[in-house]
Amino acid sequence: MVYIVPRSTWGAQPPKQPLEGSWTPWNGGVVIHHHGPGGGYPKASHHDCYRQVWDIQDQAMNVSLFEQILGRDVFDDIPYNFLVCQHGWVFEGRGLSHRSGANGAVIPGSNQNYFAIMGMIELEDQPSQAMLTSIKELIAQLRQEKTWRAGKEIKGHRELRSSEECPGRLFPYVTSGTLEPGPASPDPDPVVTIGIHSRATWGARPARAVTRVELSARTGFTVHYSAGPPTQTPRQIQNYHMDSNGWDDIGYNFLVDRAGRVYEGRGWLAQGAHATGHNTTHLGVCFIGRDGEATTAALQAIRAVYHRANKLTGKTLDKTWHGGLPGQSTPCPGSSLRAWVQGGMAGDDVPVVDNSGGPASGGMTSVRTVAAQQRAVNGLGYAPALGVDGLWGPKTDAGVRWLQTKVGVAADGLWGPATEAAYRAATGDSSTGGMASVRSIGSQQSAVNGLGYAPALGVDGLWGSKTDAGVRWLQTKVGVAADGLWGPATEAAYGAYLDEGALLAVDGAFGAATIAATQRAVGVTADGQWGPASIRGLQNHLNTWSTAGLTVDGDMGPATIKALQRHLNKMISAGLTVDGLWGSATISALQRALNQARF
Repeated sequence: MVYIVPRSTWGAQPPKQPLEGSWTPWNGGVVIHHHGPGGGYPKASHHDCYRQVWDIQDQAMNVSLFEQILGRDVFDDIPYNFLVCQHGWVFEGRGLSHRSGANGAVIPGSNQNYFAIMGMIELEDQPSQAMLTSIKELIAQLRQEKTWRAGKEIKGHRELRSSEECPGRLFPYVTSGTLEPGPASPDPDPVVTIGIHSRATWGARPARAVTRVELSARTGFTVHYSAGPPTQTPRQIQNYHMDSNGWDDIGYNFLVDRAGRVYEGRGWLAQGAHATGHNTTHLGVCFIGRDGEATTAALQAIRAVYHRANKLTGKTLDKTWHGGLPGQSTPCPGSSLRAWVQGGMAGDDVPVVDNSGGPASGGMTSVRTVAAQQRAVNGLGYAPALGVDGLWGPKTDAGVRWLQTKVGVAADGLWGPATEAAYRAATGDSSTGGMASVRSIGSQQSAVNGLGYAPALGVDGLWGSKTDAGVRWLQTKVGVAADGLWGPATEAAYGAYLDEGALLAVDGAFGAATIAATQRAVGVTADGQWGPASIRGLQNHLNTWSTAGLTVDGDMGPATIKALQRHLNKMISAGLTVDGLWGSATISALQRALNQARF
């Protein structure tokens, strides 16, 4: 096992704000980087390597305004998960549990699905054998991780960003297979640890509302299945529940995939929406997949969550399944899972590492809403008082700017961490209504430009009418309210667009790329050829997620098209006329939904 120098040893600065965003490295693998242009980067003394890592972090986090204007990115932390020096030592960057920030957004999922490993050399430097050996051993170790396991791919950074020289002279070792660890040796330790992945790591949207339920009120544990393809993500299921069903959040307390990974849904202390009449008494856990697709790993994970629930509640909860609850007429969770629950949920007992929001949080993020901002402005004596309606407009903007002047921060109308801190200091307010994570203005401008806004914004870190218009354009593109305020909802939607969206051209043409993206979304072979098998997949999808009631016959007739149009109207407010006509308007709406990962 390779030794990893922890952040505390090399003196890492704390992140500017919590590192969040969907993080699923098992879907990809690792991306290899180098430091940049130049040469002579390795030092004779290994002690200098510690300072080099510190410098890399500092240069990533503290970028001058001039450099930002020239287009240099600003990061909340060192962007790499790990760094390897010429002496073969491995340094912890963001580490295991946080998504990378160095891989770029040209290809969807580049940061979401890949660890970023930097070899500490520059363009003209040749990597040492010690560096190559340590990178190889690190990759092997990442592939054997229980909770944050790396997938099988090893890529050079230039493969994700074609204009990059990165990773310099490490690239031939990537393409030749030199860094491939080969088959993993059998794990001598049979104990498997199951981790609960927090909402932040899968990029959850903020809940519209939360109803708290004490653990003492829980009496049962209910197993569900999603009835969709096992390739679905928790965020896609959340989108269905919030956009199609109109719920406040994803319906389940937890979800489990075929690999046995557990995802925090509403969490331990929030009322679910998984079984009418039983949402306060029963914790709902959903297997992501269809009848008969649950693996041994998935069953083991569900059992582990059940025992964790018993420990937290201090009681033995009833083992139940959705269709077996009083008043529930549903085949959920399918015959296979139903029989397993009826048989006592047999399996091995394994420990759980609970990385969720914790029993006290229910997994929910506290955010100072527009209404809370309005109340804060009024509380400081603003006149005439604002209407507390939760809607942003010129009056609220003026009020927030007045408050900012009063508490001594820049009056830009954006209630972020600086305003929150100054307001709390001025008022002694200790309530939990502060903004959770706010992207800097320069970073917002870069994000807008990255999605193709024209003319491109100047990345100067200053808020003005052009930036406001650009952010509103981005919000429309990613499918959230275009209010010009970059908060958690915009951040989650932007992340979904980059990580899981199809990045299709919205041109109204049902070409191979659009067909393949649709096929992936409905869980059939993505070959870019539209035929009866694909149509049956679409019909099943609409029946499951939009209660369409279609006959699954592979006929793309008016009934199927109408059901599709209704579904698109629900999911992205497409505004389609439900006429059963297959035309460019319906295809364009489909492309937008696929781009937003809301289909």
